[in-house]
Amino acid sequence: MSITETSRTSAAKTTGFDSGEWMVLLFVALFVVVVGAITALFGLPGLAMSALTMVPIVYAVLILITVGK
Repeated sequence: MSITETSRTSAAKTTGFDSGEWMVLLFVALFVVVVGAITALFGLPGLAMSALTMVPIVYAVLILITVGK
């Protein structure tokens, strides 16, 4: 296999998203919009409540990353 063939095959594999990646990106975008709307409606307390809500979620994600699941 030559260098050009290798780069062509690796480029073909990296283009496009799996449905799981799209779901994660969609969730993150939706979350940012919701936090922005809450901050616009309620101001700084709304932003603080959003941050406090994310603490257990981020904690669980960090544990899952550490365990390797």
